[in-house]
Amino acid sequence: MEVYERLDDLVDLVEGARGVPLSDSCVINRTIALELLEAVRALMPASLRDAATILADRDDVLEDAAREAESRIAAAQDEADATLSRAENEAAAMLSQAQADIEQHLAQGQSDAARTVDRARAEAERLVAADTIRLEAERQAKAVREQAASDAARVRAEADIYVDKRLANLEDTLRAALDQIGRGRRRANAGTSQQATGDSRDGVYDFTQDPEVAGDLVGGRRRGNRQA
Repeated sequence: MEVYERLDDLVDLVEGARGVPLSDSCVINRTIALELLEAVRALMPASLRDAATILADRDDVLEDAAREAESRIAAAQDEADATLSRAENEAAAMLSQAQADIEQHLAQGQSDAARTVDRARAEAERLVAADTIRLEAERQAKAVREQAASDAARVRAEADIYVDKRLANLEDTLRAALDQIGRGRRRANAGTSQQATGDSRDGVYDFTQDPEVAGDLVGGRRRGNRQA
């Protein structure tokens, strides 16, 4: 990231500064140091805009998940309606055929009564089978709708978790960078104040002699190199 490059430049400025004889202090160009710090601060809004982009991406992910869920539910409903329609048509056709057969057999006379009764019983069993088919179709349609609703809820939950993790990672990165910059500026201001007092022994504050600041800046440069 460019912000880490500016921090690296600031570290290089301090490390390459001319030392003060008989002292651990060094002389750095205050103007250059402040320019580097201002450059780092100017780069921060770009990182903050990344957070807004991730929030916008979250809305897109949720919208896509909602559209996918609606599509699955609509497809399941269409499939259920088609299955029910086929079952009803088949049952109606079977009923119509059974009624026609019964009427035909009855018209043949008393001599065929026994055979007609047997056939009527068979047709009744067919009607029962047709009703069983319809009930099974309704059960399957209900199961499809419930599965589609469950899948939609899972997709939305996974989208929320994904976006939350992205935002948490970005928040940690921004907080660490802001903490480093704040400590660096405080040390820079402290060093500038010491130089203004004219203390010939201490001179300008040396960032490299503060383990906390030096560790933060070097660590930031290493993280920047890894991310680059």
